[in-house]
Amino acid sequence: MRRIILLGLVVILNASLVFAAGSKAKTQDSGPVTLNFLTWNIGDNEQQQVFPAWDAKNTGIKVEPQMVGISDYFPALKVRLASGEGPDMFALQTGATMEQFKEFCLDVEPKAAQTWGSNWTSKWFASLMALTKGNLDKYYGLPLGSWYAGHIWANLAYFNKYNLKVPTNYNELLAVTKTFRANGEFPLLIGAKDDWINLDMFINIASDINAQKFFDAVDGKASFTDPDIIQALTIWKSLFDSGIFQDGALGINEYPDAMSIFQDERIAPLMCVGGWFVNQLDSVGAGMDLDVFTIDWNNDGKPAPVAPTVDSVLSINKDSKHIDETWQFYSWFVADGINNIIDNNIFFLPGLVDHVVDSSKFPPAMQKALAQVQEIAKRAVFYREIPYPKLKQTIADQLKAVALGESTPQQAASIIETSSKAETR
Repeated sequence: MRRIILLGLVVILNASLVFAAGSKAKTQDSGPVTLNFLTWNIGDNEQQQVFPAWDAKNTGIKVEPQMVGISDYFPALKVRLASGEGPDMFALQTGATMEQFKEFCLDVEPKAAQTWGSNWTSKWFASLMALTKGNLDKYYGLPLGSWYAGHIWANLAYFNKYNLKVPTNYNELLAVTKTFRANGEFPLLIGAKDDWINLDMFINIASDINAQKFFDAVDGKASFTDPDIIQALTIWKSLFDSGIFQDGALGINEYPDAMSIFQDERIAPLMCVGGWFVNQLDSVGAGMDLDVFTIDWNNDGKPAPVAPTVDSVLSINKDSKHIDETWQFYSWFVADGINNIIDNNIFFLPGLVDHVVDSSKFPPAMQKALAQVQEIAKRAVFYREIPYPKLKQTIADQLKAVALGESTPQQAASIIETSSKAETR
């Protein structure tokens, strides 16, 4: 995914800058080796929490982090790698994205075993390692942390203003968004121009109805034309048709558009975004009184589960001119350096088994939200990232078609099933 960009800290690079800005590691006669690190989710604040610690080690290896906004990141990365001008290290998402980029990635298993021993995978939670590897034959990167997708966040100031309770099911969500609209407020905010947030919320709906059946369909063991999946598509359509989502939802990105409305301007009472928003609450989100929750979409009395995800996977360019130097930084960063970022603002939930975060130093609102996210995580199921690229894109395309009225739920299910049958697994 997806993943989070700290507003005000993100540098959105246009294509020409991305290609020109020091794309290859270089060695100067009297200077250090310089490595390039491309990502969408480690901003200036996080860089200050980790890179000075690396520089203090005096290894003779300098690292130049570059950020590209998530909406532009993967197209820019693909062009750079395909042209041979790729960065030495780059962030990826699990599932289909790893499948798409694996040809550019170094198999990290030999070096990991050499560095940490034959049982090296046990350093990370087994669930994260399983998601990182997915259906691939090797480990083409290592996890930087974990999160969960499918949440809704409520700005309680609006609920207090109109004497409303945070909704627990679809009917209550419809009622409160109608009240907000009647008073000139936003309803439920989503940046539906981005496929990833649409997939997050649709998987949340489908998992609430029948998680096993949906993920069986993803793996080709069931049909997407099953009534339960059509029901999920019908609910998805109703979020647009009934006005639960804001007008023009398909025209704005989650980051920075929707997030700016919710956390900077603070003029929306509800927003769809994963549990990772908790890390905003010690900085730009400070002072917000929030609740985080999931909805019982089919009104059966059970709130939807969330989908676990590796926040991001850090991979090494197999064509890097400085593989050994890259590994020297990389092995430090994924096992030690990343802890500084987590400990300072819960940028991820820890991926390393022995890493325990002391949350007592965080503001009360952040502690509250973190506790809610961790409680919701107890009902996590399956996974977030669909591991089949063409199928994933077909689902994403049909979610937009259904929202626009260009496909009915039944037609969309049939189109997705045709794509599923053509998918190589």
